[in-house]
Amino acid sequence: MELTLLLPLLAALQSLPRPVFPAGVPAAPTLSLHPQKQEYFPGDTVEIKCSAPPSVDRVGGFQYYSNMGKAISVLASSRRSHTYNVNLTGPEAGGSYQCSYWIGQDHSWNRSSGSDAVLIRVKDFPPRPALSVDPPSRAVSEGIPLLITCTAPVSAGERRFHFYKDGAKLVPGDVGSVVSTTESRPGSMTLSIPRAGPHNAGEFTCAYEENVSGRWILSLRSLAVNVTVTARGHSWARELAVGGSFFTINGLIFLISHLCMKGKGSKEEHTNGSDPFRSDYYSVPAVLATGQSGHSATAKANHVSSPMPQPHRNNEYKEEV
Repeated sequence: MELTLLLPLLAALQSLPRPVFPAGVPAAPTLSLHPQKQEYFPGDTVEIKCSAPPSVDRVGGFQYYSNMGKAISVLASSRRSHTYNVNLTGPEAGGSYQCSYWIGQDHSWNRSSGSDAVLIRVKDFPPRPALSVDPPSRAVSEGIPLLITCTAPVSAGERRFHFYKDGAKLVPGDVGSVVSTTESRPGSMTLSIPRAGPHNAGEFTCAYEENVSGRWILSLRSLAVNVTVTARGHSWARELAVGGSFFTINGLIFLISHLCMKGKGSKEEHTNGSDPFRSDYYSVPAVLATGQSGHSATAKANHVSSPMPQPHRNNEYKEEV
């Protein structure tokens, strides 16, 4: 049973190339760089050429590796040399490089010893700049100016600034003629948006290029800053709601006070009109004429029962002059 399980594994091992060990290990190759520099800049490309000795008839392939943990294997066909291009994206691409080759045919191979190491030094990026926003709250109302300033570390070098929004590079002419960049002070550049709109909200970063020995080296990008744009209508509605509430409350207070004072005045008026000891009646001296008898009587009424003369009936009232 166990032997049955091992048969597939043994068959697989038969298909792998078998190392052969001739009289000696193949001679080490030579490794060269082009161009050769004491220090490379980020973005440079360097050629690493691995060449087997002339005594080697046929090379099966080459392998490149570095102390930074990188390794790559390539087939060499019938050539005795191979060139590998290394793109130096940054300091992490540098290090000590070596190469080797292997010879053989069919499933038999023999690997050479490693070449001498070559050192590749990559200059570090310029320091990252700082990004600031005006207003400092990073929240701006629609239609209000928005200023984004990129400030590089103090240096006498010549620089060129770049702004990015949501990872894409901003070109003032491409995002609208109203957007511009100005050098606010030495070593800084400001992105000016006179009237912020919803399309201006997003994540902003910046970077700069520094002129080093005639070459423009791009710095690391600044830390990201998120900018939000608030619609102006929302702020108006909020202010209107607050102001409306204020006037409504004050209006209710005024109305309640007015009704209370009016009710108090009506109560006092009603009380005064029902006072039995107070009267607006007036006294009128009168001559009473009775019928046709000619008899008259003079009466002084100190109080008449009505504030106005009674309607004419059979008798007539005449006022004394």
